[in-house]
Amino acid sequence: MAGPSMEELTPRTMREDRIDLSLDASVTVQRAFSSLLVNVSYARCAPEGVILPLILEVQGPSAESYQRREFYRHAPQSLVFTPVEGGPHLVTLREAAHNRWWGRLRLTIEGERLNEPRPL
Repeated sequence: MAGPSMEELTPRTMREDRIDLSLDASVTVQRAFSSLLVNVSYARCAPEGVILPLILEVQGPSAESYQRREFYRHAPQSLVFTPVEGGPHLVTLREAAHNRWWGRLRLTIEGERLNEPRPL
């Protein structure tokens, strides 16, 4: 007797972009070494909601600007982080398990880079 198929075990909403991240209206300048406030909305995660732990990752132009935090006790309504260099940054908040829902925000930070970009 065959077991259940993958479609029966995995919901269609698996690994979807359902967590909404937005830069707070109070942030006027996106500059290196100044704190940035990011608002989080889980409205599109209904009816199940998100399941902890959640993982926050901030990736900048160089390896030295990588930041990671994990949330085990509650799902944050806002996030604060401080970029350490200028350039393009990607902020990602995702579920570690459950439906593996995620959200991301792309930012361009003013300021100098820690390392000059090198061609591959």
